[in-house]
Amino acid sequence: MNTVTERKSKLILKDKPIWKGIVSLAFPVFLANIFKTLHDLVDAYFLGQLGDSAAASEMQGAIGLTWPIFFVFLSFGMGISVAGNALIGQYIGKKDYVNARKYATNVVYLAIVLGVVFTLFAYILAPTILGWMGVEGNKLDYAITYLRIRSFELVILFLTFAFQAVRRATGDTITPVLVSSFAILMNIILTPLLVLYFDMGIFGAGLATLLANIIILPITIILLVKNKKGLSMKFKISHINIPIIKDIFSIALPASSGQSIQAVGFIILQAFIENFGIAVTAFYLGNRINSLVMFPVSSVSTIIAVYVAQNIGAGNTKRAKSAIKQGMVMSVGLMIIGVLLILPFRETLVGIFSDDQEAIALAVEYMLFVAISLPFMAVFQVFLSTFQGSGDTKFSFWLSLIRLWVFRLPLVYIMITYTNLGPTGIWISMLISNVLAVLVGLVLYTRVKFIPKIKLSKQIEEI
Repeated sequence: MNTVTERKSKLILKDKPIWKGIVSLAFPVFLANIFKTLHDLVDAYFLGQLGDSAAASEMQGAIGLTWPIFFVFLSFGMGISVAGNALIGQYIGKKDYVNARKYATNVVYLAIVLGVVFTLFAYILAPTILGWMGVEGNKLDYAITYLRIRSFELVILFLTFAFQAVRRATGDTITPVLVSSFAILMNIILTPLLVLYFDMGIFGAGLATLLANIIILPITIILLVKNKKGLSMKFKISHINIPIIKDIFSIALPASSGQSIQAVGFIILQAFIENFGIAVTAFYLGNRINSLVMFPVSSVSTIIAVYVAQNIGAGNTKRAKSAIKQGMVMSVGLMIIGVLLILPFRETLVGIFSDDQEAIALAVEYMLFVAISLPFMAVFQVFLSTFQGSGDTKFSFWLSLIRLWVFRLPLVYIMITYTNLGPTGIWISMLISNVLAVLVGLVLYTRVKFIPKIKLSKQIEEI
């Protein structure tokens, strides 16, 4: 293995202090997350510039409705990424680069196949799911249009997740940032052209994102095949390995199931919010802005998963646990700082994307309740990354399931049915569920076994 990968592994496995290594690796991921936020805000902003403010608000609400549905399908690609990061990372920590390459290759194959399957599902099922959610009229037409055009991204996004897992498992957090940033730049250029100049509305917003991802597809493939900084792959049908795919599935399935069940729960939550009309737009706008606070923490937690995976592979449980503790302190601190910075300006920020005063007022209220819960979300996120990096993804499954299905949705139902709080009752339920989820995470953390999940004890043939 080349010196770049070995240097990154040394940073993860040996260098002190640990927090400095986490920061250096997390910073590129943080930039990628910021760019991703810009990508999400681009659609909201330019749709908000359409002359008809009522139609613009419906389009923004329609995008908000499609996100949890899209996330159901995305969650399976993210599960593959989690498995790839854990298993490849553990082999890297063990310095078994041949098996690391085998797993990387099969992660990519699996991502492509599942991407095709879920593209078909998303396109065909879009009207049925949105109709079940109670969406009607123009908003239904907008949502179907947006979801169907974006469904064609799934193959590319699944491949991108696999690419990111391979690179991050080796400690390379910069290359994925450069690739995703280029796609986001393309989207920022294309969106105003298609939405406003060519007057394509919500169809143009979806098409701009799809075209941006198509542009980076050749780059991603080339970087997978010709990688001078880490693992490279040679794609041949003979390299498909059933035992390896089973290993990947054993880790990916709980992670994917947890993500998808959580996404289904969010679809139900959106259906509840839909009962309050403009609250859907407020929910969408508030989430987009709050993500600015969340992304520094998700960047740190992403690197914690890499630290945990490699150090478990190297048999260094003490360092893995130390990385978790330091990452937890950093995450909570970053979240508190972010909340304090954004809370005073939330009305101004929401006003950038909407002229609808009712939507602005609800979004401002929603952001207040979310802000209170964000430090707890930081702890929740670190627990998820710990479970994923260790390969104990069954715990991430249970944590996600309990937070949404045991706590949040029943609380939302009670608030809507037995109180007159309206959307405020939903915001309160979300706050309570985030706090309770941290307590569940603490219990599950005590059950994590910091032992390698890699199973192949011998190298088969070189790939």
